[in-house]
Amino acid sequence: MISDVNEWEQLVAARLLEIFDAKTPWHRSLWNPGLVLTLSEILEASEAVRMSVLSEEALNFAIETSLRHAPLDPGVGDSQRPKALQTTPRPKLRFEGLDFLALRHLSEDIEAAYLSGWATACLPLEKPKPERVARAIASHLLDLGFNADYLHRWWTYRLFHQQGERPLAELVLEAHALALKPPRSYDVLVAFESMPKSKSGFPTDWLDASSVSKWLRRSGFDITGVRQRGGLIFSVEARDGQAAADTVVEIIDNLAARASIATSDAFQYVPRAWVAGEKVPREIRQRRRGVHVRALYREDAIYRKCSPSTVDAAFELLAPLETSSPAAAIAGGWAAIEALLSEPNDRGAAADRLAGLVACSFPRAELTLLSYVLETNDAAMAAKLKNAAKNRDRAAIVAEAIHGSQPLTLPRWPDKAALLRM
Repeated sequence: MISDVNEWEQLVAARLLEIFDAKTPWHRSLWNPGLVLTLSEILEASEAVRMSVLSEEALNFAIETSLRHAPLDPGVGDSQRPKALQTTPRPKLRFEGLDFLALRHLSEDIEAAYLSGWATACLPLEKPKPERVARAIASHLLDLGFNADYLHRWWTYRLFHQQGERPLAELVLEAHALALKPPRSYDVLVAFESMPKSKSGFPTDWLDASSVSKWLRRSGFDITGVRQRGGLIFSVEARDGQAAADTVVEIIDNLAARASIATSDAFQYVPRAWVAGEKVPREIRQRRRGVHVRALYREDAIYRKCSPSTVDAAFELLAPLETSSPAAAIAGGWAAIEALLSEPNDRGAAADRLAGLVACSFPRAELTLLSYVLETNDAAMAAKLKNAAKNRDRAAIVAEAIHGSQPLTLPRWPDKAALLRM
C-alpha cells in the first residue's frame, strides 16, 4: 500500500480510483484518450483519407492538436522517440507510406514501454502534477481494453490493502507488467429465454436447454433459478473476465438489432454471462451511461404538451445515448447535437459550439459540487454560501475563494484533487 502521509501519492491514488469508478460524475471522469490510442487514431484517420471518408484538412488538424504536447509525455521516454514524434507525422500522412509506417513502428515502441516511463517520472522530487499522472496511467490501461471495474479492484487492493508500504512508482511498474500481458481467450456463455429462428433455424453452435445446464454444472456454476431455453458460447479475446462479458454484450446487442428488424419474434437473454474459469456469473443488465437532462424535471417540462419542435426531436435522438449499443448511442447522440447546434452550410460548427458548452460547464459543475462539500466541512465558506439562491451563485463564491487563495477545508482526497484542478 502507499504511504498515508505522502500527499502527492494520495492525490494520484484518489484520481485513479475516481476515474475507474462507474459512479463518478461526468466532470470528474476521464475525458482524454491515451497517447498510444491517439497515435492509432491518426493512423486510422490516414486510411480514412485514402478512402475519401475524411479530408486531409481534418487529418492534419488531428495530427497538430493531438501531438502538440506528446513529445513532453514521460511515457514516450528520453531517447530519440520525442524527436521522432515531432518529425514523423508530416502533413499529408499517406496511408502505408514511409511516414505512416514509421509512425506505426514508433507507436508500437512507445506502447511497449509507456507505463515504465511514467514509473520513472514518479521517482524524482520534481514530479508531474497528480492529475496528469492519473490521467495518463488510467487512459493507457483503459485504451488497452481493461474493464474499469477490474482496474478499480486491482488498484484498490494495491493502493490500500496490500501488505507493506510501497512507493507509487513500484505500483506503476506492476501495472506496466499487467499491460504487457497479451489478451487471453475467454469462453462466455449467454442463455436465452427466447430467441427467434432464422431461415435455417438456430445457429449451428446453438446449445439446447439441457446442454446449457450441463455446461454450467461442468464449469462449476450454480444453476438454481436459471430459466432458459438454450444458449450460445462465444469465444472472445479480452484483458479480463468483465471485459470479455462486455464484448459479448456488444455482440448480443448486434444480434438483437438484426432480429428486431428481421422477425417479429421475441429476443430476450438472461441478464447474466457465465465466463469459463470464473466462480460467479457476470451481470449484463442494460447499460446506463448517466445521460440526464435535469432541466426537464426542474422546469416541470417532462409532460408538457406542445407542438413538436427541433428540441423535441433532439430529445428523441438523445434517448438512445443512455442505454443503446455503442453504435446507436454515438449516431443518435451526435444527431441530437447537430440538430441543436448546427446551421445550414456551417460545417464543423456543431463541434465547436459543443466544445464551448462543455468548456463552460466543466468548471461550473465542479465548483458547484465543491460548494456543497465546503458547506458541510468549512465554517467560513458555509456562512458565505448560506444565502446563495442558485448553483451559479454558489460556484461563483467558491471560484472567488480559490482566486483569493483562501484556505479551504476538504477532508477527502478526491475533493482536494478537484480543488487543485480548479
